[in-house]
Amino acid sequence: MSIEAAVAVLRVTDVSRSMEWYATLLGFDIDPFPAAPPYEFCILRRSGVELMLRRVSTLSPRITRAHDWDVYIRLTDETLPEVLEFAKRLTTVVRGPHLMPYGQVEFEVEDPDGYRICIAEALSDTRAYPPVTE
Repeated sequence: MSIEAAVAVLRVTDVSRSMEWYATLLGFDIDPFPAAPPYEFCILRRSGVELMLRRVSTLSPRITRAHDWDVYIRLTDETLPEVLEFAKRLTTVVRGPHLMPYGQVEFEVEDPDGYRICIAEALSDTRAYPPVTE
């Protein structure tokens, strides 16, 4: 048996709003369905990674806590500092950035539907990031 990929599907109340948020923050290419709004579904793609969005009329109530993320995105090429600064201008950073015991620097944001997105990278210089204490 070969498995090509496992893709997270986030249920969102407004596919248009969510796909634009992910495209703006993380540079995902968008492939919505149908071709014109209102969209029911969207595949987000970047660097061989996919994330799917599916429209629902209402969301289940969520309780969010630090380190209780829904999507974990690992960056490469020492880009986390740049993404972090951009994220601070676009949205609220709800945790971090922190140096984790396993060597990754992480921060968390929430998307428009309240999904907690953890963005992480193993940086060569971590001196600017305090160790996690929570």
